[in-house]
Amino acid sequence: MRTNIYGWHTLLALSFPMLLFIGCEDEPETFSLPVVQSLEITNITTTSATCSGVVISDGGAQVTARGVCWDTSPQPTTSLLTKTFDGPDTGMFVSELTNLLPNQQYYLRAYGTNAIGTAYGEALSFSTNPYSSIVYKPDGRTVKLGDPFPIALDLTEDGLVDFTVFMELTANTKGDRLYAGINPIGPNLIKSGPSIEENYLSMGLLIAENFNSTIDDQLEPNQQWTGNHGALIIRNTSTLGNVSYEGSWAAQKQIVGIQNHVHGSIHFGWLQLTFDKETEIVTLIDYAYDSIAGQSIKAGAIAN
Repeated sequence: MRTNIYGWHTLLALSFPMLLFIGCEDEPETFSLPVVQSLEITNITTTSATCSGVVISDGGAQVTARGVCWDTSPQPTTSLLTKTFDGPDTGMFVSELTNLLPNQQYYLRAYGTNAIGTAYGEALSFSTNPYSSIVYKPDGRTVKLGDPFPIALDLTEDGLVDFTVFMELTANTKGDRLYAGINPIGPNLIKSGPSIEENYLSMGLLIAENFNSTIDDQLEPNQQWTGNHGALIIRNTSTLGNVSYEGSWAAQKQIVGIQNHVHGSIHFGWLQLTFDKETEIVTLIDYAYDSIAGQSIKAGAIAN
């Protein structure tokens, strides 16, 4: 008899097929930089601007910062201090750029940052507005007959009144006259026609400037720079009830030229006013002056 040299353990092992166990590994997740787009630049002034941007995709990893960065050289990066932080996440955002220099060209890019790094939108450029020496201010104050005080205008906000806008009523045997006018205070002047002796305080009719005309020390015939009261409009009412108006402000809002004298220097400016015939209210709409002494100004100009 032949003996099996392998033994019964070996025969048992050979009687069954071998089982193989192979594990399946997940492929690693891949991430990328965000996708960013720079949008429009608006509201440009001498020292500020508004820019919008959008983070279109986060690249598979959360966006932790977004905004814009800017510089006077092309291709600015977030390593600069001149950047905004407009929150995390994707989507559109609006950035306010401040402390810019007047009349300067700037370059900016929108950016988005995730765990992989920082991506940028396309580079945009813009220039801030030049410095304006014109000081412009809207107003809106009104005055009517019976008000306890006129409109007091402190043009340079130094605590001193430079001009007042008033209403005054006079009467005689022929009827009454309502005066709406301006009174320059101290050394200040206003552009007027000749004085008219029969008027209250010999007021002349104030000159209405054409929009964008030059206001300086040059005068047309029958014009004067005066420190006396001047009439925007005079409403005449006869004893029979007939009404007539004198002055350029009877029809619509108009601009009058002024001189503001500060420490011996002359600053040209303008006031825009309107008179409402129905309510007989005068409104000081807005005004401006040039902060540079002796420099002319355009009527209605809010910047140069």
